[in-house]
Amino acid sequence: MESRRERSEDVNDLIDRLEDCIAAARGIPLTGSCLVDREELMVLVGAVRENLPAEIKQAAWMLNQNRQLIAEARKEAEAIRRDAEAKTASMIDEHEITERARKMANETIETANGSARQIRSGAMDYAKSKLTELEDQLTEILVTIQRHKKELK
Repeated sequence: MESRRERSEDVNDLIDRLEDCIAAARGIPLTGSCLVDREELMVLVGAVRENLPAEIKQAAWMLNQNRQLIAEARKEAEAIRRDAEAKTASMIDEHEITERARKMANETIETANGSARQIRSGAMDYAKSKLTELEDQLTEILVTIQRHKKELK
């Protein structure tokens, strides 16, 4: 089995051969382009790919895994954000409902207090009226008693 050093030297040799092939390619006049042997370059690129160190392949695999993890984490973060927004909206709704209920309760209490004041006032007026009637009746009875008492003397 080849060592990493031998394999990386092979890759370097292959890259050197690629450079030599490109440098030796026939130039097209008045352009920066050149003609290369496609088959030879494809063979060299394939050989480079086959001789890449396992660490590079492993790093590429790890990079892909990291991208997948990041994508999943973003999805999860987005789901958490949506849930938080929904809970916030729900809490706001609940708060508004609670506030409306408090307002209604306060209005009901004020209405009840007003009714109680009216009833109390009516009861006091009624009691005064009845006491006044009783006082008048008692006064009449007292006057009658005093008249009868004078008649007895």
